[in-house]
Amino acid sequence: MNMQFERGNESARHERAVSSLTDRTGVPLAEVRDLFAGEFARLARGATVHSYLAIRTASNVLAMLRGRHVRPGQ
Repeated sequence: MNMQFERGNESARHERAVSSLTDRTGVPLAEVRDLFAGEFARLARGATVHSYLAIRTASNVLAMLRGRHVRPGQ
């Protein structure tokens, strides 16, 4: 697999995760995207295995958003 394809595939996975987080929390896309990018970069700095970084990042961002925002009706 070439590196450009892998980066594009990873980028698509990140966007799906960001979109899912936006749908689940009601937080604006731009805010979720910024949080995701920052958290991914933070986790990637110390990571030796990168396979699950996007999953861990999404979990951490969801926890952050749940702590900051309450969705109407919940």
